[in-house]
Amino acid sequence: MAYTRYWYLTIFVLGCISGGLAIQCYQCDSNEDHTCPSGYGFDKTVNAMLDCNGFEADVPGQFCVKIYQESPGWGGWQKTTRRCGSRTSFGVAWGCRWSWDYTGVFMETCYCEDADGCNSSTHVSQSFAPLFFSTFSLLLVVWFNL
Repeated sequence: MAYTRYWYLTIFVLGCISGGLAIQCYQCDSNEDHTCPSGYGFDKTVNAMLDCNGFEADVPGQFCVKIYQESPGWGGWQKTTRRCGSRTSFGVAWGCRWSWDYTGVFMETCYCEDADGCNSSTHVSQSFAPLFFSTFSLLLVVWFNL
C-alpha cells in the first residue's frame, strides 16, 4: 500500500520537471544574422537548434528565450534575439512579458520549455500536459488515499 503512494508521488515529481531536461533552442540575433529575421519568416531548415547544455550555447540553460524589440516612430527598427535561458527575474520560465523602456522601445520577452525549438515561432506557447498529468496523479493519491 505504501509503495503505491510513493509510485504516484514519483510520477508527480517527474511530471513537474519533465519540461526542463536537455532542451534544444534556436540561437541567433536578427541584427547579426540575416537568416534570423525579426517577426515573420523564420526558417527552421536554415537555422539549427543547439543543445542548451552544450558548449555552443552562448547562455547555457534549461529553457528557451525569444526577445522581440521594436522602436517607436517612422524610422523605427525591429530586433529579435533567440537563445537559451537559465534564470528569469521573476522566477517563472514560461509565458511572455511585455515592457517599454524610457525611450519608448517596446520589448516582448517569451520563455518556453515545452519542446525543442519552441522559440522559433512568432508566438511562444507552453504545454500544460505534464503539469496536468502530474496534478491529476497527485489528486488520485489524495482522493483515494493510495
